[in-house]
Amino acid sequence: MKTGILTKPEIQELFSSMITKNGEESRIFVPATIEGRVILEEFSPEREIFYDFANFLRPPKGIFFPQREVLCSFEQERAVEVPPAAGRIIIFGIRPCDARSFLFLDKIFSAGSSGFADPYYLGRRENSVIISLSCIEPSEGCFCTSLGGGPGDESGSDIVAFDLGDRLLFEAHSAKGENFIEENTTEFRQPDAADQNAKKESLQAAFNAISRISTDGLVEKLDDDFSDSFWEEITATCLGCGVCTYLCPTCHCFDITDEKDRDGTGTRVRTWDSCQYPLFTMHASGHNPRAEKKQRMRQRIMHKFSYTPRTTGDVFCVGCGRCVRKCPVNLDIREVIRKINGE
Repeated sequence: MKTGILTKPEIQELFSSMITKNGEESRIFVPATIEGRVILEEFSPEREIFYDFANFLRPPKGIFFPQREVLCSFEQERAVEVPPAAGRIIIFGIRPCDARSFLFLDKIFSAGSSGFADPYYLGRRENSVIISLSCIEPSEGCFCTSLGGGPGDESGSDIVAFDLGDRLLFEAHSAKGENFIEENTTEFRQPDAADQNAKKESLQAAFNAISRISTDGLVEKLDDDFSDSFWEEITATCLGCGVCTYLCPTCHCFDITDEKDRDGTGTRVRTWDSCQYPLFTMHASGHNPRAEKKQRMRQRIMHKFSYTPRTTGDVFCVGCGRCVRKCPVNLDIREVIRKINGE
């Protein structure tokens, strides 16, 4: 495993030099502050990388799977496809839970899940380098350790970086990660025992701060509880706003619409959608199999904790806690799971 140490000013300099290197242009995304908010923003040499944050409000899935994306344009009967994006993408500073979520989206958008590969998602994803930043102070609502993750988890990351104060310790966990460090080997210094000890202490403190729930046997329990009255109870205050799905790093439902002008030209657009919206399952006949809130909430929970474990082998939740922190009526997915567990 290749490792290296860089100070924070050195990271700034490294990314500045990498925007265009060896004739290849790279889009680099880093944590930045915009009007007091911490967001994942495209890097420029004058933009200072920000480190003092728990996590982004918006998940990073939008880099590979944009909220609104034009797939093709058309004029009368002639369609012109929009080619998939080219060029390398480097994502720095996302948390390990979000890096892990990419592994789940990969299964959805690759040919392995449905037989159809999505060239738009894969065109960006395949030419990317993911450098996650380990958690120091997990947010209220985080429960990643209950789902196989952790504050320094390497799943989905090409490199995991550990914040040691004035410097970062980089550890490569894929061929892409090793190549990244190798390409910039003159910039990195080797970590010493003090660096490794600081890393271990930081990880242990973060691990101790994360809440835990049990997901043992959840698939079978959900099958038994499909018609249970508690679905009405937990959705009594739900607004159906969909914020839980839009902020979820693994939710991937979308709609495709044709937007046509009067002159016959137009575009075919893919946009995010949500299973929490009443029209999501509306049939052309007017019938809606999930007309009630309880049915839509049940679909969301069943999809993450029952259907995808059967179809992909994975629970489609990374425990980032965004839906816990940002639900306007304080619906807590951890409490839903505890109710299913009979706690």
